[in-house]
Amino acid sequence: MKPETYRITNASGVYRDAAGEKAMDIALFYIIACIFMGVSAFLSGLQWSEANGVFDYLKLVLLRKPFIPVVTVLIFILSGVMTQVGKHAFSLSYYEISIIWLATSWIAIAVLWIVNGIKPSTAELVGIVFCHAGLAVSTIARMAERV
Repeated sequence: MKPETYRITNASGVYRDAAGEKAMDIALFYIIACIFMGVSAFLSGLQWSEANGVFDYLKLVLLRKPFIPVVTVLIFILSGVMTQVGKHAFSLSYYEISIIWLATSWIAIAVLWIVNGIKPSTAELVGIVFCHAGLAVSTIARMAERV
């Protein structure tokens, strides 16, 4: 079928045009996933730069910054909720959701580098470029299958 005539049904049984709305669903899910990744990377950067060893880490998360484990658990729970929303409301497959989550890894590098001052090596930057090239190929192939 042509993209403009292909229709999908969301969890509530409402028909939607697939071509444009699928792209919008993926974009919205990606933006939300980027926000989750940014917050998670910020918390990881705090732990990395402020704790040196198990005892320092425990002091950090239990005494100095107890919001870290609370926000971490909250992000974990909300990520699961978001995955279910992606599955039911956006009609995304498990693999599409996984690829979107993986595609947000550049946010982690940006936050760790810019906000926390943790600079990646050249090999790490090359690795993420190859990773994203693979994700792009996988995503394009997956979207081409649906049309």
